Amino acid sequence: MAQPILVPQVGQDLTEAKIVELYVKLGDHVKKGDLVALVESEKASFEVEAFVEGTVISLPYKVFDWATVLEPLMILGDEDEVVAVVTPTAAVPAAPSPAPVASPAPVAAPPAPVAPSAPAAPPPTAAASAGGLRASPAARVAAAEKGFDVARMAGSGPEGAVVLRDVDAAAAAPRSSGIALRTLQSGQGTPVVLIHGFGGDLSAWRPLVGRMSTNLPVMALDLPGHGASKAHPVGRFEDIVAAVGETLRLHGTPVHLVGHSVGAAVAMALTARGDLDVRSLSLLSPAGLGPTIDGAFVDGFLAAQSEAALAAWMRRLVHDPAKLAPVLVRATLSARDDQGLVPAQRAVANALFEGSTQLFSTAAALAAYHGPCTVIVGRDDAILSALDVATSTPPQVALHRLPGVGHLPQIEATDLVVRLIDRTLRAAG
Repeated sequence: MAQPILVPQVGQDLTEAKIVELYVKLGDHVKKGDLVALVESEKASFEVEAFVEGTVISLPYKVFDWATVLEPLMILGDEDEVVAVVTPTAAVPAAPSPAPVASPAPVAAPPAPVAPSAPAAPPPTAAASAGGLRASPAARVAAAEKGFDVARMAGSGPEGAVVLRDVDAAAAAPRSSGIALRTLQSGQGTPVVLIHGFGGDLSAWRPLVGRMSTNLPVMALDLPGHGASKAHPVGRFEDIVAAVGETLRLHGTPVHLVGHSVGAAVAMALTARGDLDVRSLSLLSPAGLGPTIDGAFVDGFLAAQSEAALAAWMRRLVHDPAKLAPVLVRATLSARDDQGLVPAQRAVANALFEGSTQLFSTAAALAAYHGPCTVIVGRDDAILSALDVATSTPPQVALHRLPGVGHLPQIEATDLVVRLIDRTLRAAG
């Protein structure tokens, strides 16, 4: 029997959510408790969990679509079950006046096709005032995820309100780095910027963010050659550092940096730029502190084309294979539906590694950094040498070597990693 999974209500005054990730595709079998999607509002990210088991038989939205809350995000049913095609209702910014209630029937016949038209400016009631600033909810969401400050943008909406087309225009304008910061958690104070490792993307941080107790803003980005930044060219490690550094410089605030693996190496290198105010470093399984890398893993990971092959290689990331959630493997494989992703990551691998050798070092940058800094490494890391990391960690840095943990301490020892990151943030004041 077909059952819908609805777009969650992402805020009392919002009627739309942006589809950030889809972890499943048509025909996939989903079990109860599996994560099937990730949606965002202007304030937070929401992971959507399946509450029933079944096969995905309808998937009306694509990644980056705006979806109307409480409408079907997808429909699960039997493998041979057929439902009427669901045409998603176009999501619009929330307005104080009551909106017509959508039909609750998840498999209703679609409405008559409507010819596409240029987006119209929202009515004056769609723009919310905050300290004299008027911006539509959709514009605030889009600006936050692109790293823009709506207070610095000229609005073309009613009474000068910033609307979605203004943010889209700003995003289309040339930017020197081509990398966008996205907000995973709103807050006050110096932002925490998360930098993922090789082969991942910013979505890998979401489970950790959900466990963090900080009230600071939490942001993340996709490294060049990864995720939304896959088209950014990479020739050397220094190119990655320069792109990320320019993004942070344009953001214009001090930052706390949390990095994993190659992302941790980038974080260390950023402290040596001289134009960034890095208040603290939290480095998980950091690359750049020794010459060795598991070259076989890199090659196998990039070559894997099936879920079984990818899972076999990704299990090397953890000491306990049970800690590697199947949804993580499926999400990684699903991202490869983008045909340009693996070639882009292979170009990054060629720039960073030669066989089983890292072609860059960040030991000098770490030695020169004297702010609060924590290094966390698994003693059973099969990708990097935990001994190399320990040997290269200078005495002013807090080093934590975790037994029974592999290359993903944020997954295998989540609570401890969160406490250590929080402690490092507090030490920075």
